[in-house]
Amino acid sequence: MTSLEQIDLFESSDLLPPEVLNIYKEFPDELTYNQCAYFLKRMEALGYTFEYYLDAVPFNLKKIN
Repeated sequence: MTSLEQIDLFESSDLLPPEVLNIYKEFPDELTYNQCAYFLKRMEALGYTFEYYLDAVPFNLKKIN
């Protein structure tokens, strides 16, 4: 069994609580670098984090411990 800490929740969005999923759905599939920064700030406020590089593709969404 895989724990939620090991799952990229971008690939398993059905496991997200409604308030996190609502923010996730607010953002388009293709983001700019600045949009990624804002998206991350919003997710961190709900206890989640992710990574992204200069290509502005978020990955590794997980709950902050």
